[in-house]
Amino acid sequence: MLGIFTIILYVFLLLARKDIVVPIFKRRKLAPFYLFLTGLILFVGFSGELDLNSRVQSILAALVMLSFLLDKRGFTEDSLVLFSLDNRGVPLSEIERVVLFQEDSGLIKLNYFRKNRRGPILTFDYPLTEFVVFLSTHLSEGTKLEILTKDDQDKNGR
Repeated sequence: MLGIFTIILYVFLLLARKDIVVPIFKRRKLAPFYLFLTGLILFVGFSGELDLNSRVQSILAALVMLSFLLDKRGFTEDSLVLFSLDNRGVPLSEIERVVLFQEDSGLIKLNYFRKNRRGPILTFDYPLTEFVVFLSTHLSEGTKLEILTKDDQDKNGR
């Protein structure tokens, strides 16, 4: 069962990665932690005198741990994927308003509103002009698209 789950997990994650057009900026702070846990699982799995079944389970558990490194989120052609195992995402047709802010570092912070609720703030490492073109062509007509600048932020005292 664990082997079948692992195969299906990897197939799903690899297919989901291909659908992402504009990926969310990913900080790689947790990658060493996942690699350490993978190594620990393999060490424990192979250090004792275990049977073949236990060793195979250890390898599969290590592969499940490595699957966290395949996490990719962002915009597809028709939805916003907020986490890697989300098979539907937030449909772009349901987004009512989008607010963009470009930081001095060049990263773009995006906040969206759906059903009169604010979604999480997302960070993108993507050119602003291309991002605005993507959003204006993929969001529903009538969706508000606001772009805040550093001057707007300074005026509001934030």
